[in-house]
Amino acid sequence: MKDLNQLNNHSARIAVLLLVAFLTVGCAALEEAQRRKQERTRQQQQERYVTFERPNTEIETSTADSLTLTSEHYTFTFAEDLLTHPDYDEPEERQSIGKGALLFMESLYNYVHDIFGFEPKHQLNVNLRQTHHGMTNLATTSTRTQTVYRNGEWLKVVEGIDMDFPVGMFNQRDVRAHELTHAFTNIYLLPTWFAEGIAVLVQVEYARGKSHRRLDLHDELKTDLDGRNAVQYWKGHLSADQLTQFRYSYSYSIVAELKKRFGEDFYPTVFRLIEEDQLHQRLPGEMTTSFLVYYLSQAAGQDLVPFFEELKFQVQHLTKSEIVATIMQANQEKLGR
Repeated sequence: MKDLNQLNNHSARIAVLLLVAFLTVGCAALEEAQRRKQERTRQQQQERYVTFERPNTEIETSTADSLTLTSEHYTFTFAEDLLTHPDYDEPEERQSIGKGALLFMESLYNYVHDIFGFEPKHQLNVNLRQTHHGMTNLATTSTRTQTVYRNGEWLKVVEGIDMDFPVGMFNQRDVRAHELTHAFTNIYLLPTWFAEGIAVLVQVEYARGKSHRRLDLHDELKTDLDGRNAVQYWKGHLSADQLTQFRYSYSYSIVAELKKRFGEDFYPTVFRLIEEDQLHQRLPGEMTTSFLVYYLSQAAGQDLVPFFEELKFQVQHLTKSEIVATIMQANQEKLGR
């Protein structure tokens, strides 16, 4: 009987070990299958970027001098400072260049829409210039909003989206992808570091840009004088300093790391959650990182506050009710002014 019990115990241990081995192999196989699926998706998107399908859209010349052309999603304007440029000083030249540019931008629009699963509700204004803010290497995308008072609260309503390119920057495909990503996401009043990180992600990993690289989130971390991550309170390209390039690359590295951990559907889910709540419309200013981390955690299915604390971000746990209460308080303070 003792030998029989020992045999049964031995058999049970073997069964447990086999089960553990099976589950381990199964999990590893599942993770590998998921990784391969994500890689196939990324490769397909990259191939689509290189071989754009011609969009089914009509392009119209809005003015007799061909200074403005329109398509389904864009109004394309040649700025006055281009009228003396030898490549743009004749209406026929502007019409030809403008039509080609809009065909590409419409294809790019469809491409970015496929990545995120949503699109702006307004037509995009693309302005082509010789210089922008006196510079030939600065492209920007800005969202014009109006604050209106409805049902006892202040709401930000988008009135228009402007994309400004010097000629040299517009001719770079990855820069156009970067700025169009801003046109899609700026409506959510995202923290600057996240908005730029998402734009660089599309620029580098989908549009094959070479201007930014992945950084080690721990070994290459930089902090400000208060010990906070140097990207958290970044104000963007118009506040350029010696850390500007680092901030672009580090912000991209955070965004890329989260995408690596949680998959291709992670960011479409984040934006879907933000869109469903519509709380961004009620914000008095730019979304805080803590507000954003609430949605990142919801999309990830786990608390991401420790992840950001480890990277020296100043963040706190927030519930939706706390976010709403903070917004309501800000609105009340605005009413009291």
